[in-house]
Amino acid sequence: MHDVSQRQSAWAQIRAIVRSELEQRRGAPRDDMLSGIANGQIDGDLVSLDVATNLASTVFLGGLDTLPSNIGWTLRYLAEHPEDRRRIVEDPSCIPGAVEEFFRRFPSVTMNPCRATRDVEFHGASIKAGDAVMSVIFLANCDSQMFDDPLTLDFDRKSNKHLSFAAGSHRCLGSHLARHELAVGLQEWHAAIPDYRVADRDKLTYYHGVAGIHHLSLEWDV
Repeated sequence: MHDVSQRQSAWAQIRAIVRSELEQRRGAPRDDMLSGIANGQIDGDLVSLDVATNLASTVFLGGLDTLPSNIGWTLRYLAEHPEDRRRIVEDPSCIPGAVEEFFRRFPSVTMNPCRATRDVEFHGASIKAGDAVMSVIFLANCDSQMFDDPLTLDFDRKSNKHLSFAAGSHRCLGSHLARHELAVGLQEWHAAIPDYRVADRDKLTYYHGVAGIHHLSLEWDV
């Protein structure tokens, strides 16, 4: 119960901060996403501050664990694959393709629970309407029928229709922001720290739910 009350208190504080920022941007908009949300309109009418707060808070929450998780996996991979790291350093134009591959191979959300809406036979399994179904996004992203050499990260992959952001009506609304943030992160990190390595593989620890690296020690020469 204590953990629940702490989470509720933290969420209320986050919403209060977001609402204050939105109020400021209604009077003095800037060239940023919060200003777009604060001054957004539906059918010509300004959205209510409550709606704007819900939207902006959801954007904040959506990237709280998922993108940091992907950044961790990405830096670990690059720390252990110097050829790919050097390519990013020497040819930043490859970063967009690299971003898609990192999202494909290291999805933060590895499974997606859903419920069958009708009876269906799927590869010999009988699924009834109402049955809970767990789709494993990681396995879909490594399907050899969809991706050539799926376990290899290929920055030049021509077709990369991965499911890391889900699909259809449940597609992640923050997918474009996540792509942009990872691309900027890769460019800025490698401009400052082009050569690095994992300090101690034995100390790598992980967490579940959102699949991430809890502890990743990197080291580099100054």
